[in-house]
Amino acid sequence: MDIREIANPATSLAGTSSRRSKSSGIASEYSQILASKIANVKTDIEKMNAVQEKLDEIADLQEEITGEVKINEDSGNANRNDTSGTVSAKSVETIKRFMPDGSILITTYEGGTITEQIKQKPHLQIVADYSAPRNPDGSVATKIERTQSLDLAALLTM
Repeated sequence: MDIREIANPATSLAGTSSRRSKSSGIASEYSQILASKIANVKTDIEKMNAVQEKLDEIADLQEEITGEVKINEDSGNANRNDTSGTVSAKSVETIKRFMPDGSILITTYEGGTITEQIKQKPHLQIVADYSAPRNPDGSVATKIERTQSLDLAALLTM
């Protein structure tokens, strides 16, 4: 607190009231902005629900026409039974593992059991390594290099 504010208490009270009015004005502006944002979100949610209902109607119509049950876990159709009375789909999961030797192990699980397992060997070739010491018989040392570039983005899309 300043000495002038202690000497004249009327000026210190006026300063705090103007600060309070500024802060309450800013708070009211923020509350109006927040209320409009909440209203926008509520209308967006209502529109999304309407679109989801239309998609569900279209899926039901497609099921009636084709006789096939499409599994849509988001809309709650995952536990529907087809005409034979059995659940029409199991969870299928594919996992790719990059092995230390450079190969790729692709494992497919269906319903928790392994249904398919593929091992893709790396594309390697033998090349001369002039920076390494020569072999005991005097021949040039060799090393194995890959012939394909290791592009992880391309490997993940396989």
